[in-house]
Amino acid sequence: FRKLSLEIKEGTVPLAEFKDLPPGPYAVSAYHDENDNEELDSNWIGIPREGVGSSRDAKGTMGPPSYEDAVLEILKSQEIEVSLAYL
Repeated sequence: FRKLSLEIKEGTVPLAEFKDLPPGPYAVSAYHDENDNEELDSNWIGIPREGVGSSRDAKGTMGPPSYEDAVLEILKSQEIEVSLAYL
């Protein structure tokens, strides 16, 4: 488990780079902490109020997606894209 924070500058595309990862299975999740409070804000029933996303565009039902739905097999250096969406 690795946690990484990125500063998003207006007009740029954020890029997270994880170096020296051994080949294997990985899952990525991300959220946009719009108010910079270091929490994923949600409404009273738990639906996120900030953008969220996972590898393989995995979607959860009544919570985050499962590891099995988001897992990627990384064999070599490669790029993946995680799109953030508002639910």
